[in-house]
Amino acid sequence: MGTIPPPNTGDLHVSVEDLDAAAAYVERLKQYVDDTISYEMERVKERMKGDSNSAQSVPNGTPFGAYEDARMQWQALTKSTGNMEMHLKTLSQKLAALKQGTEDIAKAFRDTEERNGANGKEIERLLEAAAPPPPAGGAPIYPYTA
Repeated sequence: MGTIPPPNTGDLHVSVEDLDAAAAYVERLKQYVDDTISYEMERVKERMKGDSNSAQSVPNGTPFGAYEDARMQWQALTKSTGNMEMHLKTLSQKLAALKQGTEDIAKAFRDTEERNGANGKEIERLLEAAAPPPPAGGAPIYPYTA
């Protein structure tokens, strides 16, 4: 029995390994974002502390203005961090679901191929057990008379 080619999906070829690599990339991206945000938050914290040697902790600003500026930056950074983490988490979940779906489709395809193979063997067995055809040129023999 011949092999059944996979369905035509055009130029799209996605394997479970591709999905694993995409999920690993998203995890590295999350780590990079976490590291960058931690660094930026530490910088903002330092700016909020101010500089005890100088009355001006931010160029062209007052100490109070520097604190308010840093506090607003902190709030904006916290909000954008939450949004980014939510989007990355959603992306990770979608990749995991896509990977699971791909694995389920592959399993269903393998099961169907196995069933088709078993059906093909059953058909071959029935054909071998069937009565041979009547001799060529002879009158056909029907099991039932009219």
